[in-house]
Amino acid sequence: MGALFDALHERVEVNARHAVETYRHEVSEYQAMAPGTDEQIGVYDFAVLIRRRSLDLALAGRPLTEKDLADIAAVGRQRAEVGLSVSSQQQVIGLHTALMVREVHDLARPEDVTDLLRIVGWLGTQGVRARSAYLRGYTCGVGAARVLPTRLEILARALLADEPVAPFVADLRRTGRYRIVVLTTARPVTPETRSEVVAALAVDRIPVSWLAADEVAVLAPADVAEVEILRWVRRATALIGQPCGVGSAEGPVGGLARTLTWAREASRVAPPQDPPERLPAIADLFVEMAVARTPAVDGWLRSYARALATGPDLVATLRAYYANDMNRTSTAAALHIHPRTLDYRLRRVREVTGIDPGSTVGVRLLSTAVARTLAADRYAD
Repeated sequence: MGALFDALHERVEVNARHAVETYRHEVSEYQAMAPGTDEQIGVYDFAVLIRRRSLDLALAGRPLTEKDLADIAAVGRQRAEVGLSVSSQQQVIGLHTALMVREVHDLARPEDVTDLLRIVGWLGTQGVRARSAYLRGYTCGVGAARVLPTRLEILARALLADEPVAPFVADLRRTGRYRIVVLTTARPVTPETRSEVVAALAVDRIPVSWLAADEVAVLAPADVAEVEILRWVRRATALIGQPCGVGSAEGPVGGLARTLTWAREASRVAPPQDPPERLPAIADLFVEMAVARTPAVDGWLRSYARALATGPDLVATLRAYYANDMNRTSTAAALHIHPRTLDYRLRRVREVTGIDPGSTVGVRLLSTAVARTLAADRYAD
């Protein structure tokens, strides 16, 4: 056995304990476990077992056996049966992989380069098989009522990370391009509600992934009409029960990680909608996205926001005015006010800001100030 393999074998139990501590620190569901639950499901024991088995097989140059994969799947099934979510298990898998690689590199010396490449190479090929087996077992353990939503969530996470689609979700409907719609909330959404959202869209076989407790991504086939995608998004927001910033972007499979980044940024600057009336894309929000990245300009716009706050409903009035392409009749109808009342409010905007809301400068500056104000208010509530 090489020196690196010897050193790693000696630290298996230490590294396993550190892994368990990391899960408890980084994964909220592991923090919330009832006392003794982690022992009941063998978190530490499995961390020891998988490290020893990986080292033995890497040294021998052999792949995981069918029994190894079955054992890993059994652990995944057990984690599902105690109620751990897909997102928590994806997070644990990611942490496990990162920790295993770090453990190897921390002990490797220049003279251990052969052993280092041998171990890392084994982890690179067999890690994918182990991950697939674990998630397959997890899917089997969630129960018949949750199998389809769970598989769709796993599919969504693989697509968003530009990872290979696991065989046990490869049969689900897929397309070459997706429109990713990200919903961002002001307050965290409960685990129960997050599960309801995933299950509600699973009815139409739409992949959904919660990126965080206040952020969810819906993956709609790009060739579906916007009105249909909007219907799915409204179904999600109705369950969420609070206004959401909505941002969307379209991209090809294999490039969806970048697409997700754009959709997330757009959702974070978008004025909240409840229910959503449209699906803003980068073309609709690029000014707000640029301003949000420039604190000095953002602060300058706040002065106009403060001026608008001095008048009666001026921010809401301008939002409706621009949403209705500055049409007086439709804007007044949307606000349920008389057109003369609208005229009075628009005059008031000119008075407090010194800018005509119907001018080119007014459209560019005041529409951005309104969007930034509403996005900020979402988090202030």
